[in-house]
Amino acid sequence: MAKIEVRIDIDKAKAVRYSQDKLHAGMLRGGSWLEGIVKRSFRPGTGQYYSRGRKLHRASVPGRPPAVDIGLLRASITHEVTREAGEIIGRVGTHVEYAPYLEFGTSRMAARPFLRPALTNNKAAIIKQIEFGARAARG
Repeated sequence: MAKIEVRIDIDKAKAVRYSQDKLHAGMLRGGSWLEGIVKRSFRPGTGQYYSRGRKLHRASVPGRPPAVDIGLLRASITHEVTREAGEIIGRVGTHVEYAPYLEFGTSRMAARPFLRPALTNNKAAIIKQIEFGARAARG
């Protein structure tokens, strides 16, 4: 009987780059999806009314995402994916100065979290989005 042998050579560096590129694409999709979830969580307020200058504002109920006033916070939510020390890191957040006060509250105001609930309530769906994005990426 004849002997058949198959040899497969894999360029390990190329394979690692390929898998990292796929994961990067997946993280971009997952980050974009989560960004949308966070932005859609902002709604008109259902809490107390109060004056802010000449404008009447209706706050959100404590524990719920912040009420939309002019939409600056909601519009500032963005995502990014970076490669740091061999890891692929996805971030969703905002640069708006007052965001931490809303997310975590203060001594005078209860928290109106919008980032943490979006993450904790959607972990399985985020993973599916990352997987889908990685599979769909060109490679």
